[in-house]
Amino acid sequence: MKGIILFCFISIFTLGMASNARKPNEDKITIKPLRQETFLTTFIENDQLYLNIPNQLLDTPMMFVMYDQSYDNKYLQIIWSLEREKIVLMLPSITSTAGITLPIKPKLTLSENILAIFPKDKDRSVPGIHCINITDLILKQEIPWKLGFQESLVPQISLVLETKDLKNEVIIKTRRGIMMDGTKISLPMFFAFCKLDEPMKARRYDYRMGFYNEKLLDIHYGAHNSIANISRWHLEKKYPNQEISVPKKPITFILSPDIPKIWRPYVKAGIEEWLSAFESAGFKEALVVKEVDSLSEWDMYSINNNIVYWGPLKRWRGNEDGWFGGTISNIIDERSGEILKGDIYMSISRETYSEMYFIRSAPLDIRAQTFPFPDDLVGELYQCMVAHEVGHVFGLMDANYGEFAYPFEKMNDVEWLKTMGHTPSVMNYTRQNNIAQPEDHIPPSLLNQKVGPMDRYQIRWGYTEFPFGTTQKDADAILESIIRLQDSIPWYRYNYSNYEGIGPADTDEVVESRDPVRSTEMALKNLERVLKLLPDACRDQKDNARLERIYSKICTLWFDHMSQIVAIIGGYDIQHKSINQEGAIYTPIALEIQQEALDFLIKNVMNPPNWLIQPEFAEKIYYSTYPDIILTYQQVLLFELLRPDRMKRFEYLETIPGYSGALTNYLTSLQAGLFKELNDSNNVVKPRNQELQMTYIDKLIMSIQQKRVNIDANEKTFDYTDYSRAVFMEQLINLNKKIEEKINTNRQLNSKGHWKICLLKLNKML
Repeated sequence: MKGIILFCFISIFTLGMASNARKPNEDKITIKPLRQETFLTTFIENDQLYLNIPNQLLDTPMMFVMYDQSYDNKYLQIIWSLEREKIVLMLPSITSTAGITLPIKPKLTLSENILAIFPKDKDRSVPGIHCINITDLILKQEIPWKLGFQESLVPQISLVLETKDLKNEVIIKTRRGIMMDGTKISLPMFFAFCKLDEPMKARRYDYRMGFYNEKLLDIHYGAHNSIANISRWHLEKKYPNQEISVPKKPITFILSPDIPKIWRPYVKAGIEEWLSAFESAGFKEALVVKEVDSLSEWDMYSINNNIVYWGPLKRWRGNEDGWFGGTISNIIDERSGEILKGDIYMSISRETYSEMYFIRSAPLDIRAQTFPFPDDLVGELYQCMVAHEVGHVFGLMDANYGEFAYPFEKMNDVEWLKTMGHTPSVMNYTRQNNIAQPEDHIPPSLLNQKVGPMDRYQIRWGYTEFPFGTTQKDADAILESIIRLQDSIPWYRYNYSNYEGIGPADTDEVVESRDPVRSTEMALKNLERVLKLLPDACRDQKDNARLERIYSKICTLWFDHMSQIVAIIGGYDIQHKSINQEGAIYTPIALEIQQEALDFLIKNVMNPPNWLIQPEFAEKIYYSTYPDIILTYQQVLLFELLRPDRMKRFEYLETIPGYSGALTNYLTSLQAGLFKELNDSNNVVKPRNQELQMTYIDKLIMSIQQKRVNIDANEKTFDYTDYSRAVFMEQLINLNKKIEEKINTNRQLNSKGHWKICLLKLNKML
């Protein structure tokens, strides 16, 4: 011990003498540190940023993080290495505990890459600690934080401001100059280096469940399991022998002081809705919510804190209507999928969320019939949004959790709604229950989404901890038994959305039941009631901005409901399964149900109700048919009904017993409904119908004349097959004959010009 003390004394004395021997006009060098550190330390001298790296941290994985002004923290796993008296900052490939290597960049098989090389500062280094200048790394170097992210730096207006050395973490405060929209700006940015512990015991990704993997979006579409771990927090029971135990370390959220005090109870309640879900996994008091009067920047940007922010965008001109929703940012140890930090950003304005609630719930909640909404109602809306976002912080994706599964008759059952909700999961894009009718007298508290049975099921699978000594084989069997509950409980089925929308379980923005047609009929009744309430709800305004904005949102909701019905056509009921599970993944929807859906669309899309296209207030504010929002949506829906991937699904259906001729029968029914005037005594084709009929003819002609783009099976998604084009041609030939018969047998035809134009197009093609 005396020898060590003497060595330190001699070292300090020698360094001090060296410093004092310098010339007066030379900068004085600060020697830091003189003790053995357990983690990195930093200091600033003459606007230069120095980092001290202890020997024991060399070749040790750690996290490098950047916190900028976006709602997306950037991070990399890095290591520091010593090579020939130089410190090398390495970006390694990551060995996942799932048994696979995560590449540095897709399509590259590099095992490592060098981000930067630093000469050791010999004057500032001491035995066992290497000192380097990292100013250029922080201020001047473009760092490949994520795929597609690229900065254009402006070092001239960049500056290191301050640093903070914390336990197992250093944080660096800067102003970093970048080019944004052609303008040079200097933004506050924080960088951090954080210690990584040994990887936690992971849970393997399973596409039948709704968890992100460790790379968040590196997920295959369809029935494909990535070799990956799920993203989740490291929760361990404090008392492993107890069935339900408090965790060793709960997941703690800090409410930013920027959140107005009036809304904090609702934000807290949104987080705490998930307590019951974690109890299903064996944890009580798994979540802690803290309110603070102040929050330092070091607290905000520490990897050890999870912050709920109140977004500022809604306070700026140009953002008055707000952004509909919130978002989150997780930092994940990609070796195991452990979530290290999860921040929530709430950026929706009171007005925007109120209007979204108005178009769904005003007929069912008297509080929502007059603007501004009372505080208690707005608070409930914020609570719902927070509950959804915090689900992402726990590792759950957006998409379709148990949708197209609830019985229609339960949508106005108060007891069912109390225990099950109108949707199985708060993670669904279902919004409020607009299927219930005013006469059902549903309490408004039951209209919003809440953490539901599907959420508790997901957390149970993702977070259940197994007793000490449980083999991996036994644990896998237990997890598989939980998944197999989907065989008997349809609202436990998870469906990762893809671009096709292959069934009603794939759609968003509407309440989904096992009977979409009846559900939509009920929703449309409420939508009509909303339109009648709209003028009174806008009487306090000095202009028509709110009225026009809400009407546009009503039209969009109508489109969303029609889109769900479209999904039935050529659609499937979906239950993801492994190869050793009985039954098919995709079960075709019965033809009679598809026909019912098509009849509904012909009635409501091809001929939308007057209350929607010509509301009572229209004559007061409009002077033209432009813009016609509903007509645009009608054309989009028609294109959806004729999508090439839908045609391919019909072609496949024809190979299944009982579905023979499905494509031809479908197109025949669609064409007959679209050109219904050819089959009745009505001589007048309304302008809106003329537009749709021309759209149909143009679409089929274009599809028939489409040139072959390629012959690769996986690249023909948007190509029509020759079989489909032949069926299209048959339909147009029949249409041509029908139009000619109509003209020849009706000399007093009022819409003769329209039919002549149709014939002109058809004859030119035929």
